Amino acid sequence: MFQPTSIAWARWRTVLSEVSNTIQLRQSFRTRLWVGVLIFVGVAALTLTPIVFILLGSFDGAGPGDAVWRFGLRGWHDAFSNRSTLTSIGYSFLLSLRCLIGLPVAFFISWLLVRVRIPMRGLIEFCLWTAYFLPDLPLAISWILLLDPHYGLINQYLQVLGLKVNIFSVYGIIWVHLTASTIPVMTILLTPALRQMEASFEEAARVCGAGTFKAFKTVLIPVLAPAILTVLLAGLIRSLEAFQIEQLLGTPNGIYVFATRIYDLIQGEPPLFPQAMALSTLFLGILFVLALMYQHFTAKRHFATITGHSSSFRPVEIGKWKWMISAFLLLFIIISVILPLLVLILGSLMRLFGHFNVSTPFTTWHWILVWNDPVFLLATRNSFVLAIVTAALALVLYAPLGYVLARGRIVAQSALNVLVWLPWAVPGLLLGLAFLWLFLSADILSPLYGTFGGLSLVLLIKEMPIGVHMTRTAFNQIDEELEHAAEVCGSGWFGTYRRIVLPLIAPMLVTVALIVFMAAMRDISAIVLLSAASTRTLALLMMEYSMGGQMEPASIIGLLLSIFGIMIALLCRRRLRSVET
Repeated sequence: MFQPTSIAWARWRTVLSEVSNTIQLRQSFRTRLWVGVLIFVGVAALTLTPIVFILLGSFDGAGPGDAVWRFGLRGWHDAFSNRSTLTSIGYSFLLSLRCLIGLPVAFFISWLLVRVRIPMRGLIEFCLWTAYFLPDLPLAISWILLLDPHYGLINQYLQVLGLKVNIFSVYGIIWVHLTASTIPVMTILLTPALRQMEASFEEAARVCGAGTFKAFKTVLIPVLAPAILTVLLAGLIRSLEAFQIEQLLGTPNGIYVFATRIYDLIQGEPPLFPQAMALSTLFLGILFVLALMYQHFTAKRHFATITGHSSSFRPVEIGKWKWMISAFLLLFIIISVILPLLVLILGSLMRLFGHFNVSTPFTTWHWILVWNDPVFLLATRNSFVLAIVTAALALVLYAPLGYVLARGRIVAQSALNVLVWLPWAVPGLLLGLAFLWLFLSADILSPLYGTFGGLSLVLLIKEMPIGVHMTRTAFNQIDEELEHAAEVCGSGWFGTYRRIVLPLIAPMLVTVALIVFMAAMRDISAIVLLSAASTRTLALLMMEYSMGGQMEPASIIGLLLSIFGIMIALLCRRRLRSVET
């Protein structure tokens, strides 16, 4: 009639185990909830705060003498009733069409580098990486020396033929963007997608009788369509937020885009913050929609282009044409990278920028003046301090966020992913404008204005999407079994993270640090409104010289920044190769 004690105890153990599991699940849910809330609030404070201030500032209807915010549409009315604002919007969308030109060119170059056996393709790909790290403004200065309508070197030869090219035009701005950033960046983004695609798809098309062009059109492009659309959206976002080249080449000829228009509204006397915020809100909405589309296409990229079976790919043999194609690609590299750098060296040694007909056109006097200028020395120190601090803080911030997004099971993880990518939809100038408004409005944050802390904070937020994405990708490449094995051996989460996970992704962390370092060295748009004389960087000093007509010292600083960019490209290329192997 009575059950044995062992059976009863077994039933009690089952009941206790179920209760214990329920308590652990509840505790686990509470932990995930609190951790998720804390991380979400912290990231939202960094990414949502500037957007909220832009929105509030755009609806500020207070008068010039009022110190209290009051709802109104005065800023919207004044901004969009001004013809200059409408013209700047039109120019912004017109100049963004360069992405439609650069995308097919970049895809074809990527295909040649990956799928066709051509000589010196490693050198060509490295030169494209170098172009990515070169600052845009020094290259624009070089093209001024080449295509200025009055003294440009190329125009002097074209005048014999009755031709003239004006770099201070829409076509000039598009040309500089295409050669300096659009085509190189798109090529760098598309090349890994082509390498990761299983080559057997194209081999199967050839077995079925399809030629190279037909396989290219019917197999390669459809399979890589998500990656192509992603690169197109990324290019559109970056083109709409462009500032430096438009400020240098467009302003002298009355060509304003929305970023330069906002800059003029803020720099005026008195500054027209409500109008600037209203224009910012409009483009913020456009860029946010594009960023959501980017997230959508990225999330839907579940094409199985890498299969479990091994396959060999035979690069397309094109015979003697390979030398002609390599020569064409090298010519593009010479025009887009090498020629501007050589001209930049030439401009830095000129006695008077652009004047070749003087008795002694070249001198090293400007180099001596710049090296002995305390303003230059201070800007050099500021650039390295800001870059080192920002790169160090980036590792502290980006690595844990990347780990949480890759491994975490926290509440609101999808929303956290959107917040991390949100700065991608905020142009650097708008980010700087939002924090300028924030620093001037909040007494607790006002001490950050004009300091390295404030500048580093803005740069950290601006580079957050790419930094977190790269670290997250590195974490995803590590098998979770390694972490489970460490837990079985008694290691806690932090010990596993510090001793196993971080050493395995060290090459990627170094690459992220180098990218953030160079971004801080060359950035202008995000910090131009927040810097003071004591924190002015080399990039800002170069822009001041350029806008003031002092092209000789601007060329010297641009050349130095370009040398830094080449060095960073070499280091990043080496680190990325170690990651791939």
